Amino acid sequence: MSDPLSFLRRGPISPRLHGTLDYPLAATLIAAPRVLDFDDTANAFVLAVGGAASVLAVGTAWSRGIIRIIPPVVHGVADIGATTALIAAPFALGFSDRGPPTAFCIAVGAGGLGATLLTRFESDLEPEPRAAPAQPAV
Repeated sequence: MSDPLSFLRRGPISPRLHGTLDYPLAATLIAAPRVLDFDDTANAFVLAVGGAASVLAVGTAWSRGIIRIIPPVVHGVADIGATTALIAAPFALGFSDRGPPTAFCIAVGAGGLGATLLTRFESDLEPEPRAAPAQPAV
């Protein structure tokens, strides 16, 4: 049986580049609702996605992560969910009649989904050296 998530390990975008881009993306998601004057629903949704993006940026187990506990493939699956939700949110949450938040969500969602589908979600961390076995005292 093949791994249904194997496509997440084959993209041309490196974990280093994706991890680097996660930080400005999270900042953009957090700042945009204030700059673009989103309504309450769009504001809350985009801020929640921005918070989740921050957790993924900091917590993924690759070179750009800080805490390094989230497996890269889990990050990839979360990115697919978040970007798809961004695209659908204006219609599902009822703010599609508001231009700026709708355009923002669709543009960021589509761009993020494209980047996600092109990323190699694997750790780029160097394996830790194994400790030499202890020598018995003579």
